[in-house]
Amino acid sequence: MTERTFAQRLRAAIEADPILTEAGLATKAGLSNSVIRKLLKGDTQNPRVDTAIKICSALGTTLEEFMSGSFQNASVPADAEDQRIRHLMSQLTIEERIRLVTYGEGLRDAREMAQKPGLPNTK
Repeated sequence: MTERTFAQRLRAAIEADPILTEAGLATKAGLSNSVIRKLLKGDTQNPRVDTAIKICSALGTTLEEFMSGSFQNASVPADAEDQRIRHLMSQLTIEERIRLVTYGEGLRDAREMAQKPGLPNTK
């Protein structure tokens, strides 16, 4: 079985979503319509990494999920919170994403510290 190209996966994602249009995707990804058209026409099978990341972000997924097939095949089903987080991340700037991840890591670290033996357990 041959691996599908980015362009083939993108075509499948657009066809699977009746609301998603080429122009809408281009706008949401911050790209020109011609970039999306070239991919879908087959002029470009695999875009530059930064372009692929922008497209995946606009789709509400990561490049890794998109290319692994878990995005399209739902082989790794995302629960509602995962989908909300992905959607939120796709709407943030890179600086805001870094701040959000840092905040999340701080919450995790605080929880882990509170669970260590000898420290009071604050839930």
